[in-house]
Amino acid sequence: MRTTDWNDWDTFCTVATLGSFTRAADRLGLPKSSVSTAVSRLEGKLGARLFERSTRRLRLTDAGEALLRDAGPLFQRLREVSEDAAATFQSPAGTLRVAMPYEFAARQFAEVVLEVMREHTGLRIEVDVAPRQIDPLAQGYDIMLTVPRGPLPDSGLVAQRVFDLRRAVVVAPQLLERLGPLTHPDQLVDWPCLGVSNESEWQFRTPGGETINLPLDFRMRTSNSELRMQAAIAGLGVARITSAFATDLIASGALQEVLTDFQSPPMRVYAVFPGRRLMPAKVKVFMDALHHRIEQSREHTRQHADMRPTFVDDTAPPWPPESLL
Repeated sequence: MRTTDWNDWDTFCTVATLGSFTRAADRLGLPKSSVSTAVSRLEGKLGARLFERSTRRLRLTDAGEALLRDAGPLFQRLREVSEDAAATFQSPAGTLRVAMPYEFAARQFAEVVLEVMREHTGLRIEVDVAPRQIDPLAQGYDIMLTVPRGPLPDSGLVAQRVFDLRRAVVVAPQLLERLGPLTHPDQLVDWPCLGVSNESEWQFRTPGGETINLPLDFRMRTSNSELRMQAAIAGLGVARITSAFATDLIASGALQEVLTDFQSPPMRVYAVFPGRRLMPAKVKVFMDALHHRIEQSREHTRQHADMRPTFVDDTAPPWPPESLL
């Protein structure tokens, strides 16, 4: 009886999960030819074809689907145990794959990535700008920062709310000159507004604590914060974006914050991880750096009483969360 090469099984599970020999090779750090050979070797060992291959797509056979269903969770758990052990005894190493919205990557958290790179020279980082909520487990991410607009795509994921971002309503001075002062949310029904995809209304809280739900007929809707901001700068509408994204433009006079007495619901940002008992070291150093950046911003705001805060202090949970220690 030939000895089973469990690496071939792990390679198969990686290819099947990612749906690509090329992506599996990148993940495993192997040549694509070695990945293909390992799968072929396993097929020969089992006497069954596991993939239907073509030049345009890769599809699991019935035998492949059954094998992935039975073996996939076992090898995923084995990888987690191995990473947990490495997190205990080793410095962060390997590749950290992070997905986050453009609005975060471009403005708020670029310094977080740079800090991690400076402090951990043996760690490689891949940051992908994800325009929508994705499944980090299926796409091979170690962590995803997201503003969920629905349930998590996989029960094997853990979501932890890590901070809340204050949102500001901004408008170009030339639009204010043309339409007059904007002092109450009710006026927005007569103004061109720039919303997020699938958004139908804006909510505000009055100084007296009353909630206003304001249905709006948006002039434009897009999940691209940069596009909404550029449209606002051009005087084409009123935008609501995270305050940090607009800070420099407000300071320069390109945009003006309005309705400051009426609070918008904060943007609640979650970190989503593959579920496991211990947090891998490479993820922990990233999250520690992120938390440090948040605390720096809060301290800076406390020292400058005239500054509008970036983060919402009273609702943000502590870090690190006990569930991920």
